[in-house]
Amino acid sequence: MSIFRKRKMGTPLSGVLNILGMTVAFAALYIILVQVHHDFTYNKEIKDADRIYCVSLPDWYTEGKYMVWLNRPPFEQMISTIPEIEAGGTGYLFGQDNGAIIGDGKNPTLSDPSVSIKMSAMNRSTLDVFGFELAEGSWDNFVSVWDYAFSESAAKKYGVGVGGHIMIRDWQSGTYHDANVVAIYKDMPMNSDLSSFEAICPIGDQSINSWSEWSYPYYFKAKEGVSKDDLEAAARKVMEDLIGGDADASDEEKAESIKRTRVHLIPLTETYFDQTIGNRNGASGNKSTTYTLLAVALLVIIIAFINFVNFFFALVPVRVHSVNTRKVLGASRASLILDCVMEAVSLIAVSLALAAAVVMLFQTSTAANLITCSTAFGANMSVGIFTIILGLFFAVVTSLYPAFYITSFSPALALKGSFASSSKGRVFRYLLVGLQFLISISLIICATFVGLQRKFMLSHDMGFDREELITANVNRTVGKSAEALSSKLREDPQIKDISWADGDLVKPSRMGWGRMYKGEQISFQCYPVAWNFLKFMGIPVVEGRDFTQADEQSENGVFIFNETAKNKFGFTLEEKMPGHMDEGEAEVAGFCRDFNFTSLKNEVSPLALYIFGKHPWRPLTTLLVRTEKNADIPAIMKKIASAVSEIDPTVNPDDVDVQLFDKKLQGQYVTEANFSRLITLFTLLAIIISLMGVFGLVMFETEYRRKEIGVRRVNGATIGEILKMFNIEFARIVLICFVIATPISWWIVNRYLSGFAYRVPIYFWVFALALVAVLLITALVVTARCYGAATENPSVTLKKE
Repeated sequence: MSIFRKRKMGTPLSGVLNILGMTVAFAALYIILVQVHHDFTYNKEIKDADRIYCVSLPDWYTEGKYMVWLNRPPFEQMISTIPEIEAGGTGYLFGQDNGAIIGDGKNPTLSDPSVSIKMSAMNRSTLDVFGFELAEGSWDNFVSVWDYAFSESAAKKYGVGVGGHIMIRDWQSGTYHDANVVAIYKDMPMNSDLSSFEAICPIGDQSINSWSEWSYPYYFKAKEGVSKDDLEAAARKVMEDLIGGDADASDEEKAESIKRTRVHLIPLTETYFDQTIGNRNGASGNKSTTYTLLAVALLVIIIAFINFVNFFFALVPVRVHSVNTRKVLGASRASLILDCVMEAVSLIAVSLALAAAVVMLFQTSTAANLITCSTAFGANMSVGIFTIILGLFFAVVTSLYPAFYITSFSPALALKGSFASSSKGRVFRYLLVGLQFLISISLIICATFVGLQRKFMLSHDMGFDREELITANVNRTVGKSAEALSSKLREDPQIKDISWADGDLVKPSRMGWGRMYKGEQISFQCYPVAWNFLKFMGIPVVEGRDFTQADEQSENGVFIFNETAKNKFGFTLEEKMPGHMDEGEAEVAGFCRDFNFTSLKNEVSPLALYIFGKHPWRPLTTLLVRTEKNADIPAIMKKIASAVSEIDPTVNPDDVDVQLFDKKLQGQYVTEANFSRLITLFTLLAIIISLMGVFGLVMFETEYRRKEIGVRRVNGATIGEILKMFNIEFARIVLICFVIATPISWWIVNRYLSGFAYRVPIYFWVFALALVAVLLITALVVTARCYGAATENPSVTLKKE
């Protein structure tokens, strides 16, 4: 290992920079590979996942999309009549926080503290679809909506057991209800939708005979040997038979219904990445985003290994004397090559060990929230082993060529000459640094546009007034007393106005209604609101009239459609249309200006604002509060929570969901925000590692061009001219790389932005900014490293040389 010792003694700073660059690169690679592995194996560890299918129908609103929220009668009939189905059922594959009182797990009281548990619901038959395994208790007792089963980890966490009694908050009333713990099931795979909840209760026979309630996701498990196409064909046959048996429908109506209810099965293993699912049941990912993160991580590794290769080649002129001296003394070429390879492996091993420490620091930092899964080594053994093998493989590969090259010279030639100024070696080193610049410039441009698009989505005019707006979601008990709560809050002079709605204004989807109109089936999303909602939100009515307080007493409800619905369906003010009542039709009072009620990824679709009238399905439970300018927002939010608790004393003020509207809006773009931060983080890493490479190359150039610098100084060159000479060389490389990076970056950015219905323009100044930033940073690094060589006494330099 004499070569390694000589290297460490001769260039300690370069060695340290190299190790640091590889450390950061390996840590970044491991973290991203954990996320990539999680994404590509999502739901695949569920038992018999390859035979489980999510049932869907063509989406009512967007062609090419599918909806998974279904009505129950036809799919229950499929489960009971199709022999190819081994098991089937309905269930929600996401956990929602709900209040629970555990107490001693046997006799809890309302005076005991409450906890928040992630809960879900599914039928007994659905448990067989997903292969739930009992650890304790019996599924025979899993019958009523107040019979709960906990996962093993959750049971341990909350201290509950089979036969125990707890209290669960009722979703609708908000009051606590006695519940039984009837079963404990084994923990489901972590990288699956089945790990998103801690406890489940049965759905039972809710809406089992209702053809109009579309609130139930269904899953089929095919028998072994049954293909997706065969099961799909059988399901479509049942649906066609059901529609064909409707004696009241015409042939045209039957044909239209068959087209709209054509069953489409989505493999459970593909639901995570499937972009055709509209309002999904479970987690989702974006394959392009995952591939992008993987590509960025690999680019960071490439940049780091370029430094590694450059470092080895930079030391060839120093090593060639030592290596060939050992040749003269009898060392074999194979042993010298092995020394060089082991040196590289040793450096990589040190970097991998330090990278593990960096990952552990990452796990305890706020940056860990950017990853949707655990980065713990114990949970990702395969990823850790792959990272180690990849690192060692690259160490061997990247060291072999320099090792063969350095041992290829004859001892006589090597001991006489200097190889510092080898033109081939110099071109090779500059090409590698140029590749680093190319990658860094491209990443800067792409990261900037990702950040700009995120800011654009948060600041874009969505068509309504977002200023001084607070929102709160309350339970139905409070919703039934909306007028009392509004009156109490209006006593505060800082509160300008109040309105109510049925759920958040901006969300992925909401209640969908289908209606027959002029002989055709039409579909639109429906958003029940208070009579003053449009005026409160600053949304103008462009035709007809606004809602009035008298509409709250209408018999059949009142519609106001958006412009998109009016133009798409040809509505007029003379129209009437069935509302929420079984009999009678609701008035179409007017048409409002379009506004964005979903993410800016989507175009505006048909929407109906709706007043229930005197016979509402349910109370409105989303409170909207407009404050005066410069109001004490924290005090008002606290007052809202207290007022809610006064209306319903079972509600703890700290549990009331009160937020600024803009903060809640940011929740729609969590994926984009995390993606933007990750891309920015890895771009900074790439720049830092690239600068380490530039620093190392400049250090090499100044070290082995000391004689040239000394001669130039003796001949009258100033320090500034020496610095200019080196800076021009690197500026040329940066400019060439920028010319190549520009079209590549434009293509990548355009592809990314094409996924948004509303997007920022591709600004030229971003490209210019990336060029200026890289030029300035490179100039600082080059100048800082060259200054020492440029100011050295030329007589001393020439004497040494």
